[in-house]
Amino acid sequence: MNSLFENSINWERFSGTDREQIRCEIEDAFVHGEDYGLNVRIGLNFVMSAEEQKKVKDLLAMAVPDALSVNVYYDYDWENLATDRMTALRDLIPILIERCDSSMTNAVRAGSIEIDEDCIRIGALGRIATDHLNSCAARELEGEVRRAMNRQYRVLFYNDEESYDEAEKALEQHARREMKEHAARSEKAVKAVKSAPAPRAFTLEKKTDRRRGGRMLLTKNLGGTVTPLKDLQADTGRVTVAGTIFHVDTRPVRNDKSLIMLLVTDKEFSAKLKFFIKNDEWEEIGNKLKAGTYITAAGETEWNRWDHSLDVMVRAIEIGEAPRRQDNYPGKKRVELHAHTKMSDMDGLNDVDKLVKTAADWGQPAVAITDHGVVQGYPDALKAANSCTENGNPIRVIFGMEGYVFEDRDRIDEDGNIDYKGTKQDPVRTSHIILLVKTQAGMKNMYKLVSTSHINYFYRRPRLPRSVIQKYREGIILGSACEAGEVYRAVREGLPEAELEKIASFYDYLEIQPLINDKFMISDDRYPQVSDWEDLRNINRRIVALGEKLGKPVVATTDAHYDEPESAIYRNIIMKGKGFKDAENGEGLYLRTTEEMLEEFSYLGEEKAYEVVVENSNRIAEMIDSDILPVPKEKCPPKIEGAEETLRTTCMSRAHEIYGDPLPEPIQERLDTELNAIIKNGYAVMYVSAQMLVKKSLEDGYLVGSRGSVGSSLAATMAGITEVNPLNPHYICPECKHLEWGDMDLYDCGIDMPEKNCPKCGTVMRRDGFTIPFATFLGFKGDKEPDIDLNFASEYQPRAHRYVGEIFGEKNVFKAGTVGTIAEKTAKGFVRKFAEETNREITEVEIDRLAAGCEGVKRTTGQHPGGIVIVPDDREIYEFCPVQRPANDSKSDITTTHFDYHKIDQNLLKLDILGHNIPSMIRQLQDMTGVDPLSVDLSDRKVLSLFNGTEALDIKDPDYRFTHGSYAIPEFGTSFVRQMLDDAKPDKFADLVRISGFSHGTDVWLNNAQDYIRQGVATMREVISTRDDIMNYLILKGIENETSFKIMEDVRKNRPLKPEQLKVMKEHGVPDWYIDSCIKIQYMFPRAHAVAYVMMSFRMAWYKVYYPSEFYATVFSSDVTNFNADVILRGKQAVLDRMDEIDKMGNNASAKEKDEKLVLEIAYEMYARGYKFRNARLGASRALKFWVEDGEVLLPYAAFSGVGETAARSLADAYKEKPFDTIEEAMNRAKISRAVVDVLKEHGVFGDLPETDQLSWAL
Repeated sequence: MNSLFENSINWERFSGTDREQIRCEIEDAFVHGEDYGLNVRIGLNFVMSAEEQKKVKDLLAMAVPDALSVNVYYDYDWENLATDRMTALRDLIPILIERCDSSMTNAVRAGSIEIDEDCIRIGALGRIATDHLNSCAARELEGEVRRAMNRQYRVLFYNDEESYDEAEKALEQHARREMKEHAARSEKAVKAVKSAPAPRAFTLEKKTDRRRGGRMLLTKNLGGTVTPLKDLQADTGRVTVAGTIFHVDTRPVRNDKSLIMLLVTDKEFSAKLKFFIKNDEWEEIGNKLKAGTYITAAGETEWNRWDHSLDVMVRAIEIGEAPRRQDNYPGKKRVELHAHTKMSDMDGLNDVDKLVKTAADWGQPAVAITDHGVVQGYPDALKAANSCTENGNPIRVIFGMEGYVFEDRDRIDEDGNIDYKGTKQDPVRTSHIILLVKTQAGMKNMYKLVSTSHINYFYRRPRLPRSVIQKYREGIILGSACEAGEVYRAVREGLPEAELEKIASFYDYLEIQPLINDKFMISDDRYPQVSDWEDLRNINRRIVALGEKLGKPVVATTDAHYDEPESAIYRNIIMKGKGFKDAENGEGLYLRTTEEMLEEFSYLGEEKAYEVVVENSNRIAEMIDSDILPVPKEKCPPKIEGAEETLRTTCMSRAHEIYGDPLPEPIQERLDTELNAIIKNGYAVMYVSAQMLVKKSLEDGYLVGSRGSVGSSLAATMAGITEVNPLNPHYICPECKHLEWGDMDLYDCGIDMPEKNCPKCGTVMRRDGFTIPFATFLGFKGDKEPDIDLNFASEYQPRAHRYVGEIFGEKNVFKAGTVGTIAEKTAKGFVRKFAEETNREITEVEIDRLAAGCEGVKRTTGQHPGGIVIVPDDREIYEFCPVQRPANDSKSDITTTHFDYHKIDQNLLKLDILGHNIPSMIRQLQDMTGVDPLSVDLSDRKVLSLFNGTEALDIKDPDYRFTHGSYAIPEFGTSFVRQMLDDAKPDKFADLVRISGFSHGTDVWLNNAQDYIRQGVATMREVISTRDDIMNYLILKGIENETSFKIMEDVRKNRPLKPEQLKVMKEHGVPDWYIDSCIKIQYMFPRAHAVAYVMMSFRMAWYKVYYPSEFYATVFSSDVTNFNADVILRGKQAVLDRMDEIDKMGNNASAKEKDEKLVLEIAYEMYARGYKFRNARLGASRALKFWVEDGEVLLPYAAFSGVGETAARSLADAYKEKPFDTIEEAMNRAKISRAVVDVLKEHGVFGDLPETDQLSWAL
């Protein structure tokens, strides 16, 4: 057996088994080209534990290059097991549980597994977790077991209460022992313990005897010597620890209690603190124990055998102030003129808010933001400064940048083009330079410099020719920067005095920095001029002398990349992640106090040190205007001549067409209210431009779907922007305009009302209205910033974008920029790599802590998928922000805003013109069937039945596996929503709207509405599904409109409800379960968005019922890259076998394989309904789209692996020009490769077309 397995398997569990009978070997190993991953298949006749599997994977990972990811697949020989089947099953279940797609599998107790004849009982922690697992994981686990063991077991999770009893008994015993020892302990003993080398002192006030009570948990004057977190051991026992909370997690348990887990750090290490508490008591104190709170806690260490971690079970907590550095200098404080935020690409760690607040707390009058080559931190920096000032801690932000300057004097050709790259023999050498904005005009020039460096001179970094800086220098102060600046380099390299003076004369001030910043040069052979610390001091002394000679101020700066000395590790982790070998050497680049800087530069003498640290930094700051804004305060919408009148006229015209003239009073009143608010607040142009875009798309034959809350606006409906009608349910006669309002107690979607003939003229009345208040979109005062999001067909989106340029002028239209930052998963990857490469042992909690410190650092820039920012014709983009290429792609012709678009969406109009596949699919269905999608009956009961079963599908296969009819229907085809359909059993359109809201929300359905429905606390109509539900319900309860609106906004934005809000809800009879539901919600969908999505989805379902072949052709067209023709064309059984194969892979299945399975499910359903595929055929097939021929689904050329989109299009276009006579002609005219031709030949696409036109003679 391979040593890989010898070293990974715990052989003790095979005692009594002959080792020769145990098989474990590598059957196959290959590298997958797409994701560059090593895939290893292992054959074995026993079940490896999860821990053993991890060892195998880690050993494999160590044996291959870093660039390779490792995926391991296990092929179990169930017929020749080395253990009995029950043992194998017991070993297998914990592994299968880990694969389950459930958020609560960590509550499972793998040790509590009971197996009988046909049932597997698995213990879990907590009633809510158990209920969730039974509803969401049990069925999945049953399927996994059946596929593995070829036998059906029922899986049941049960609440393992004994585990909590054991834990609580142990805690009670600890507490009693603790109190007894505390009473007996003398003051002398306490002192002795405090002086012991391994501190274990523990002092607990007697009033904390009720250790679980919220008020009793929190205490004051908590005694005991604080033990550093890095010194904690499992046998440490009683401890007092201290640190800042960086994450809080709650886990519900039995008896209305919760297990609270606080992750804390003392800046050097981290630990998990835990305690049980009653839910109502946690509500009292939970807001005091949140991320950022500094605490001291007393408890006892213990090894957590479930999470495999060292925890501290807490009995008392004292909230306090974290020890931190203060700037206690008695006189005028320094100003930092060189600091980086997280917007410095993969380099800066300072959170801009914290940076500004720290400087303000220290009493420093100003602080500069000088990120590398970018200015994306400006808006947040100003916001932070304003917040400090409002809170009585005034500070100014100096807007700056650290640029990359190069001398271009000899690099300009006769046409004025500047060579900014150079050659290998003559490279362009850049130097760092600091630019500080001095005036508002200087801000505009700064934006021009940033723009030109990104658009015209980007090569590895945004470069600035010296001549360009000189051109836009007005209103900007230039500083010489750090050791990478040309002044420092010139001094270090010993250039002649005249040359030094010439170089330095370009700058307004010179910089010197702490010696530790440049320590790396002492041991680096590239800097022979620097051999010790004194050499570094002498360089700074020479710069000071140079400044004196030229009459230029010299300023001491820190080049701060992070906030505290201990935070250096975060930057080191990121540097290691970028591949820097000496990443751990980075230190000292932190923000410093006046005292620290005066001490640092004391070698210059007390007077000179004060001059460079305090006087000159303030002198530069005082040169800068105090009222500079990075973005104008005012809104600056573009203009469309007569937009206000156009909007009012078109809305009233459409309203009269539907509801008659004069309009019914409620409709007239609402439309007037909306139009007045829209026009008064300057949103008419937004409406009219959206109206023009939708009209153009419809004229070109493409439906447009609305997103967000725009469907809340009746004006948007009447303007033709959205088809969602927000009025209350009503009947309207299309002939005589007779109007009847529906029964709001029975219906909230007009489409669900029974059909009715007009009592006046007998015409069948239209049913409409979806009960959506306008306030959701614009607020009750009409002053909430609206956002019109529209879904255009994917293939139409570029045309829509171009049309915006036609409306407003190309020079005024820019793609909305985005900023991509390091996310949690990536940060943890960096941390693990750092730990591995530096041979550090690291806990999961410490990984969480270090990863949190790396999160939010900018990685790249990009563009919003559909966002367009429009500048008024009489303004320049440089008054608002710079521009650049997305992701700094110099080959791109797209220009985006440099700022993330959210920073300017209060000032400039942004249109969301998104590409979406559903309008594209509906267009294909319309082309194939000739049925106008707008004519589809949204109340069709047969179609509605699809969401409750398969009856409408007329399944022909008696062994059909699936029980749902919603596969491939947008919004309702995922396993998550299918489970929701089982629970909700929708029988109305309104139910589908609620399910859409549930599925798009976070913590709206799971652990919330689902529980209330199952427990009989509330019905599906009563629970919260969309944000509008909250406001509507609260208003019905009698709560004032604006208050109801604000509560809704706070809930949907996951902001804690304020005490006064909770009070007014209770005073108006809002039940506790409803308030609890609001508190749990993390994110909510707007009802208008849900309605718009369901309308589109219902149309798709209609085609699925009445035009099945066309439906499947359309669905496969939308996902052609995942269509496995080699499998699917072999028939139903091949499809089932491949689905089972992917299922067996579990979590080891790649994303590509999981996507393939979704297509296989649809193909399986199609076969089960009795429909067939027809292979691709030259001249009949299309390039990319499946089509229908004689009732069968005809494959396109691109359906075959190896035939890409370009080749497929070329083949179709060439044939359209003229049919081919030979395969050779097809290859030459279509310019497709021999490999593509071979794939098409293999699948019979060319039929009997000869290879060439040459004749062969048999002699």
